[in-house]
Amino acid sequence: MQTFTHDGITVAYRDEGSGPPIVMLHNGGTSSTIWRNQVASLSDRHRVIAVDLPGFGASPRPDRPPKLSEMVDLIAALLDAEDMAPAVLVGNCMGTNIASTIARRSPESVTAILAVNPLTEASFGGGKIGFLHRMERVAGPPTRALRSLSRKIRPPKPVGSASLRFQLGDKGAALDLHHDPELVACQVRADQLPALVDVLDDMEAYGDLDREGVPAEVPVWIVWGEQNRVLSRRRAAHLADVMHAERVEVLDGTGHLPMLEDPDAVTGLIEDLVEQTATARPEPRS
Repeated sequence: MQTFTHDGITVAYRDEGSGPPIVMLHNGGTSSTIWRNQVASLSDRHRVIAVDLPGFGASPRPDRPPKLSEMVDLIAALLDAEDMAPAVLVGNCMGTNIASTIARRSPESVTAILAVNPLTEASFGGGKIGFLHRMERVAGPPTRALRSLSRKIRPPKPVGSASLRFQLGDKGAALDLHHDPELVACQVRADQLPALVDVLDDMEAYGDLDREGVPAEVPVWIVWGEQNRVLSRRRAAHLADVMHAERVEVLDGTGHLPMLEDPDAVTGLIEDLVEQTATARPEPRS
């Protein structure tokens, strides 16, 4: 993997293939490994970049908890420095919010967005673990103390596996993804839980997408896992309007990781989106 540093924050990323660039940003509980099927399928005709966000996968957790705005600055700087823009951005959960914020700031750098399971303050608050955000409003000091303690905990493998099972729908469970070695390794990394708490601490910033959406000139398709327990599709129904989504897909039997649970469906959607936007996209820089 290659590395890139901006403003003191370093990320690792895979950069494979050549052709129209596709940049993939994962959710807050895994790493770029969730895109492995898409990288394998698409890199023979596209330049595919899969990033490990700060604190996840091969990317170190910064000395200071990174804010959403800093991760947006980081990925935008990576796109520019490595001649990746304009690119199709494919995000899952927090990755979708990062992609959408980049599009608001610099729509010319984004060809289109495939927004998988968008993380916003509303979608998280309505999910099964939304209380982890809401409790700060009713019990601030104890919540902050608990989060500080959580940053010192390294989950054992059984807990990591159980956390993965919670994220999966029926298709993912049938594939035994909650025992997948690479995914379990993500769950038990020393930086994993602290990095997740960092995201939770900054959840209000993720609410900007609830209100501000994405510029209308950037094509957006939204994809939901039908059985997603982490985020609430019902509470996020407004995103189709504020993101000016041209298409909303719900993938049966999948949860928070549909790119692994139903890889052909997600790869097909990426290919369709790239094809739809190809005629409007300028040639990538050499």
